[in-house]
Amino acid sequence: MEELVVIDNIQKIYRMDSVETVALNGVSLTINRRDFKAIMGPSGSGKSTMMHIIGCLDRPTSGKVLWEGKDVSQLSDDELALIRNQKIGFVFQSFYLLPRYTALQNVELPLIYRGLSPKERREKAKMLLEMVGLGDRINHRPTQLSGGQQQRVAIARALAVEPAILLADEPTGNLDSKSSHEIMELISELHRQGLTIVLVTHEHDIASYAKEIVRMADGKIIGIEKRS
Repeated sequence: MEELVVIDNIQKIYRMDSVETVALNGVSLTINRRDFKAIMGPSGSGKSTMMHIIGCLDRPTSGKVLWEGKDVSQLSDDELALIRNQKIGFVFQSFYLLPRYTALQNVELPLIYRGLSPKERREKAKMLLEMVGLGDRINHRPTQLSGGQQQRVAIARALAVEPAILLADEPTGNLDSKSSHEIMELISELHRQGLTIVLVTHEHDIASYAKEIVRMADGKIIGIEKRS
């Protein structure tokens, strides 16, 4: 299997005044291409910190983060931003859609930074919205969409950069049960099409969609469960 991201003996300590909080304590994990991992654990277990380090949103206090074999632990903010913009699609619990923009305009946003022409951006954004089942909602603003539909827009936006990996942090946290499972079916289909996915959740039924469940507690990995 081809290694995509390797985190090696990561420690992450947050310091405020004289107080130290150890968020990650000697964590190592390999993410191969085409993996579908769920990182599970209670609040405060370190799972979101792990996601932020995998996604180059944060740096470890010590240890290494290898992206396609390159150590990115000590890169500058601009260099990390370049990796995020070119390699990573993010999906969050709160959607983070711009309220004044239509679904189409929200999905177009990452493509502006890639230098696509307005026509190319529109065509690609429309294709992605059709792919996530929102072809008839492209001109709707977020307030005109249900929570599940807003998350589909967010997924389409994440896919716009043709990412090497999709990182989803509690992607169903603000959704009802029916919408949650529809979103997870969509994410599962993206994995079947070859996308590498890492999902953070505290819900067992959501984690069960993944092929591997990484269980965390107190800043450490306490178990890894392979699923068929």
